[in-house]
Amino acid sequence: MSAKRKTLKITPIKGRPMLYWVSKKPMDVVRHFPAQLCESVGVKNPPVEPSYKEFMKGDYNLLFHGDNKEILSSLLIAGFRGKIDLIYIDPPFDSGANYVRKVRLRGGTNGNGNGNGDNGKISGAEQTTVEQIQYEDIWANDNYLQFMYERLILMRELLSEKGSIYLHCDWHKSHHLRFLLDEVFGAENCRNEIIWGYRRWTATSKTFQNSHDSLIWYGKGNAYIWQQPYEEYADEEAHFTEEDENGKYRWQYLRGKKYKLYLGQGIRMKDWWDDIPYINSMAHERTDYPTQKPEALLERVIKASSHEGSIVLDCFCGSGTTAVVAEKLDRRWIMADLNKGAIQTTIKRLQNAMKKKNDNLVEKNGRGLLHYRVNNYDVAKQDELKKIIISKYGVQTNHNDLFFDGTAVNQLVKIIDLNRPLNRLDIQIIKDEIRNNRPDEDRDITVFCNGSELNITHELAKEKKPINNVTVRDIQQDGVITNRPAQAEVKIAKRDKKATVKISDYISPSIFARMEIDRSLFDERIDDFRAQIDYVLIDTNYNGENFNIIENDLPQKRTDFIKGEYELTLPHADAKVAVKIVDMLGEEVITVE
Repeated sequence: MSAKRKTLKITPIKGRPMLYWVSKKPMDVVRHFPAQLCESVGVKNPPVEPSYKEFMKGDYNLLFHGDNKEILSSLLIAGFRGKIDLIYIDPPFDSGANYVRKVRLRGGTNGNGNGNGDNGKISGAEQTTVEQIQYEDIWANDNYLQFMYERLILMRELLSEKGSIYLHCDWHKSHHLRFLLDEVFGAENCRNEIIWGYRRWTATSKTFQNSHDSLIWYGKGNAYIWQQPYEEYADEEAHFTEEDENGKYRWQYLRGKKYKLYLGQGIRMKDWWDDIPYINSMAHERTDYPTQKPEALLERVIKASSHEGSIVLDCFCGSGTTAVVAEKLDRRWIMADLNKGAIQTTIKRLQNAMKKKNDNLVEKNGRGLLHYRVNNYDVAKQDELKKIIISKYGVQTNHNDLFFDGTAVNQLVKIIDLNRPLNRLDIQIIKDEIRNNRPDEDRDITVFCNGSELNITHELAKEKKPINNVTVRDIQQDGVITNRPAQAEVKIAKRDKKATVKISDYISPSIFARMEIDRSLFDERIDDFRAQIDYVLIDTNYNGENFNIIENDLPQKRTDFIKGEYELTLPHADAKVAVKIVDMLGEEVITVE
C-alpha cells in the first residue's frame, strides 16, 4: 500500500542483557503498516482500519492475517499500548519439525452423509488425503532468538500494568525463552512455571517419552489480575471431609480442642496440571490443525488472569482456540497468525460457535468479527508451490543453509519467489552469494521459478564455461500447473429482493497436483466435485471491498458436503451477491453478480 508509514518509539529495556547471540539487535522504533479489511461478520459500518478508540466503541473482535511483528507494531500505533490485560502465545518451539495437517477430501466410502445414498462415493480412498504444511519450525543459527526477542518487546508495550503473559513452550527452547522473558519483563515479575502433563503415544525412541509442556507466566507489575483457581480435593482427602449448611469441612484439633475447619471452594490450584487431556482425545474439538491446544487449558488461563471485558491477545493463534474460549467467557480478543490456513480455520470455527448461539449471523447473540490483512501475505500458497517443486524434482532440502533451498543431483537449488517471474537481479544475487560467501563452491546451480523475464535463459547459456553454471527451470514450461487458479461454476439468479445460488462445478488444479492425478482420473475416483470444497460464504450486499458474511454453509462432518444451492433474501433489488468458495487446501474463489 502507498500510505505513509508511521513510527513509534519503544521503551528501552532496563537492566543488563540476560542472553547474547550472534547479530542480536535492539528494537527502539516500530513502523506502522496499514491494515486492509477483508471480511466481517455481524458488524455494520466496520472501520477501514482498526483503532483502540473504535474497538472500545464497537461490538466486535479482531483477527489479523500477516507477520505478527508488523501486526503488533500496528496495534501500538493504533492506540492499544498498555491496553491488553492478558497475552497467551503458543509460538514455534524450534522443534526442528515441519507441522502439517492431514487434508482429507469430503465424502467417503459410506456415502456423503447428506441422505443421497452413494452420491459422492470415493474410491481409492488413499488418494483423498494430502499433507499441507502449516508452518516450518526449523530455524538456522540464532534467528529464533531474535524472532522471539523482537515480538516479546512489542508485547510488553501492549500489556497493561495489571496484565500477564503466558508463554507456552516445550523443552526445546524453554531455557532460552526464560532468559528472554527475564530480560524483557524483569526476572522479578516471573510468577510461575506451570507444567501441563498429558498422556501421548509417540514413536519409540531411546528416551523417556516427552509428555509435558511448560507455560511460563510473567506479570507486568505487582498489581496483576488474579482470580484464584481451585481444584477438587483428592479422593483420599475428600474421604475425611463432612458437609453442613456452610459447606465442606474437616475436624481439626488444636491445643486439645476439636473444631470444624471449613475447606472453602477446594484447594488452591497447583502449578502442575495433569487433569487436561491432549487434544487427540478431544474429538469434538479437533480441527486437524497440528498444534491445536484443548479449550480447557485456555479456559483455566483466561479465567485466572483476566476479567470479563478484558482484552486477550494471541498473536500465534493457530486454530483459534484462544478466541473461541475468550468468546465463551465474554472477553474481548485480538488474534493474529501468518498462516492463511490458520486464519481460515479460526474464522470457520468462530462462525460455528456463533451459529450455536444464534443461527442468524447478523442478529447474533455475541460480538461480531473483523478480519484484517496487514501486508499481502499468502505464505501457505508459497509453501504449497515449494512442496510440489521439492517433491517433483527430488530436491533434498537443507534447513541449515540460509540462502539455498537444498540440492538435486549434486547441484545447488534456489527456489525464487513464486509470486513473480525470475528477473536478472535474482541471478546477480545468486552470483554475489557464491563470489562473496562461498569462494570454494564448485557445484552448478539450478534455479526454479514461476515464469521469467525474456532472454534470461539465453543469456546464461552464452556465458563461457562458468565454474558455477546456472540453469533455469521454469515450472510453467515444465507443465507444473501451480500457477493456475481454481475455477467454479456458480449461477446467481436475482428477482426483486430474492436470489438463488447454485454451485454446479469446482476445479482445483492445486488439489490435482497435490494428489498427483489429472482431472480425468479425479473424475473416475470422485464423482462429486463438492469433495474439494470445505465451506461456502455468502455476502448479500457486496460492496467490492469488504466481504460481509451474511450466510454460510459449514459442513459439520468430514463425510458431509456443502448443499450447493441456496435461497437468499436481499436488502434491496440492486444488491450484489458475492459467493466465496474455500476449498480443502484453503484456496478461495469469489463469484459476484
